Amino acid sequence: YMANFSFDVFSSDLTRTLCSGGKMVICPMELLLNPAGMYGLMLREKIDCAEFVPAVLRTLTSHLQLTGQKLDFMRLLICSSDAWSIADCRSVLSVCGDKPRVVNAYGVTEATIDSTYMDIEPGKLRGEGFVPIGRPFPNTQTYVLDRHMEPSPIGVPGVLYIGGAGVARGYLKRPELNAEKFVADPFSRTPGARLYNSGDAARYLPDGNVEFLGRTDNQVKIRGFRIELGEIEAVLGKHPTVQQAVVVARELATGDLGLVAYLVAAVGQTIDVAALRTFIKLKLPAYMVPSAFEILEKIPLNANRKVDRKALPAPKKKSDDLVKDFAAPRTKNEEKLASIWSEVLQFSPVGIHDNFFELGGHSLMAIQVISRIRDRFGVELPLRNLFENPTVAELSVSIEAQGINGKPKSSPIVRLKRELVRAKPTLS
Repeated sequence: YMANFSFDVFSSDLTRTLCSGGKMVICPMELLLNPAGMYGLMLREKIDCAEFVPAVLRTLTSHLQLTGQKLDFMRLLICSSDAWSIADCRSVLSVCGDKPRVVNAYGVTEATIDSTYMDIEPGKLRGEGFVPIGRPFPNTQTYVLDRHMEPSPIGVPGVLYIGGAGVARGYLKRPELNAEKFVADPFSRTPGARLYNSGDAARYLPDGNVEFLGRTDNQVKIRGFRIELGEIEAVLGKHPTVQQAVVVARELATGDLGLVAYLVAAVGQTIDVAALRTFIKLKLPAYMVPSAFEILEKIPLNANRKVDRKALPAPKKKSDDLVKDFAAPRTKNEEKLASIWSEVLQFSPVGIHDNFFELGGHSLMAIQVISRIRDRFGVELPLRNLFENPTVAELSVSIEAQGINGKPKSSPIVRLKRELVRAKPTLS
């Protein structure tokens, strides 16, 4: 198992393991993006079934392609929790051989985790889009419907609705949202049956499988988290220096999908990005804090006077507020750390006082940094160390305290004088 215990997939993975008489192996967080360590764990524990998110699977596959190692000792490999590109899927198949069975799964919490699955057949993968999400599990129904709640013809995009035994009762104390998302099932004869409106755009393929096309609303999914962009925009708009805010998900310089905030300053105000970042961190969880902030004179609009998201400029590799106080590395350790950050974040130069997370880093990248520190410094740092020491200068001090090349610094051994003390007898 490779996710947090609070993640909805844990319940299905635990049930699948225990009901089949198997053993669940918990993958330590520090191995998630340490492919050599993860592969070693899989071999030692004789893992024959594993479920990955695409980001972790991509890193593992790249390592195996370089080393020539295979996953042919497994029986079942599942990719889920995010859209899986056909290009990444082909890479996985290249290290699998004739086995394991490779499955792409799709599901949402509101429909009790997995709703559809597709067995991957290499010869049937076409194009460069997403791997189809397949057909529904038993006791589950899926429909691609138009705005009139009528079935969409083959090849015509619509919205994916999910029905069946797994559909939840609704959101707690959210009657308006329930009315929008949990609708009466027009195809069921069961009284009170409902469909869940997933908000995902999809279409039927000629072979009957469903293809995921993206979102129909302002919700995105990044690193397994479902995020409402409007919620972030609302928080940004409450800052006194911000007149207008638009948040989009787009590919960053690192190649990962990330959040970018485009801001227009209020009249007579200047936006301090560092202060704004601190402001939003106090109101939203870390995964909802944008990786990049771009300040514009005005937000581009289309002919209908709506925000033209396609016309928003690509985020810069590094914001001006982060480069104006650039300080070069002073020691060899700082040079090595700055080099690691440049490789992971995909830009340079990195100053010793630059904050890793303000440069666009996130938890998955942090795991990569810790893995490279282990390889190059011979030091095993806990992941929290980077969160507590997010600059090159601070982390360098932490590494030196741990010792270099696996030799922790310690005080010289001093012989202590000890005296033998005999206990005095006591009267009972």
